Amino acid sequence: MINKTLLALATSLTLLAAGTANAQIGKAASEATDAAQHKIDEKQADSKAKKSGPVGKAVNNVKSGYHKNRSKASAEKAKQSLKNAG
Repeated sequence: MINKTLLALATSLTLLAAGTANAQIGKAASEATDAAQHKIDEKQADSKAKKSGPVGKAVNNVKSGYHKNRSKASAEKAKQSLKNAG
């Protein structure tokens, strides 16, 4: 009886850990997607800055910097989520 209880408990803990790992992997994928989107937005802002006048250049350079920082932060979060999943 005790062996069956221990087996059920071990199985439950294994399933719980697997569910947590899957959630972390999903979170990592979401963060990686965000990082990629910010990288695209950064490149678009850089392109617009090259074609703009002085004010547009300043605005687009600020946008580019914002997206660069967000991309790095999202990439770090994705890495951390993968570490947590392992």
